Amino acid sequence: MSEDTLDKLSRAGRVAKLAREFAMENVIAGGSALELVIAIEEVIRSNGAECAFPVNIGVNEVAAHYTPSKENDIEFRTGDVVKIDIGAHIDGYPGDTAATVEVGTRNHSTLIEAAESALEVSMEMVAPGTTVSAMGETIERVIKSSGFKPIHNLTGHSMERFNLHAGLSIPNVKNWDRSSIKEGMVLAIEPFSTTGRGKVEGAHRGGIYRLMRDRKAPPEISTLFSRIQSSFGGFPFAGRWCDDLHPDASSLLSKMVRIGMAMSYPILIEAGKGAVAQAEHSVIVTRTGCRVLTE
Repeated sequence: MSEDTLDKLSRAGRVAKLAREFAMENVIAGGSALELVIAIEEVIRSNGAECAFPVNIGVNEVAAHYTPSKENDIEFRTGDVVKIDIGAHIDGYPGDTAATVEVGTRNHSTLIEAAESALEVSMEMVAPGTTVSAMGETIERVIKSSGFKPIHNLTGHSMERFNLHAGLSIPNVKNWDRSSIKEGMVLAIEPFSTTGRGKVEGAHRGGIYRLMRDRKAPPEISTLFSRIQSSFGGFPFAGRWCDDLHPDASSLLSKMVRIGMAMSYPILIEAGKGAVAQAEHSVIVTRTGCRVLTE
């Protein structure tokens, strides 16, 4: 890995950490999720980075892929279990991190600690040659030993420049994947613990999108596609980010999804409606272990 690449990854990780810490301090009962994500994303940009994806807010049984909008905002309530998943990038090199906050109560502190402990223990395993199945087995054991279930169909992932999911998955349970970690890989490790059934299901379409392919389309749609591509590259983006790119962005995005030019991520909800906690760090695999970028 070149010094330039390492520097950009390190800077992205530091900014993601700053944004995560800001977010954890500002989740309050009665607060608007939309106001919070706008403030978090401004922390990222004001510190010299760009968003690698829209800030995800997962409340209680919502595990992933919800970001608020003007049309779909929520208000935090006392007792909510709030997951905040944040990505920052420098020149396409990403840092990905997440944490869980319980609003005003401590009823789910052991659930949150289970995800955090699983993250810490699994990061200690990271070294060239470690199999992803062994990491998943460890995450599963730690979470189950606390009395909860890991979410088996959510995973961590390897990352590359402009690519958040670069091919290698880091499971939260033991599986039969014998793929091994290699020196120089950049990994996002993200255990999920739950009081529910241990799997997520897709609900309705959320406000997070990704471009798929350019194709013949009406001029307005082609113009918006080009502007999104120029502004966000291959990273996921929020529908609300497009309001500055075109006055009719919301309608055009829906048409882009229908004709296959973009995809919309479904909001992922725990199948048993159980509370979900998440913890996540990004690491670089070194010769003897790993360097944590977001700690």
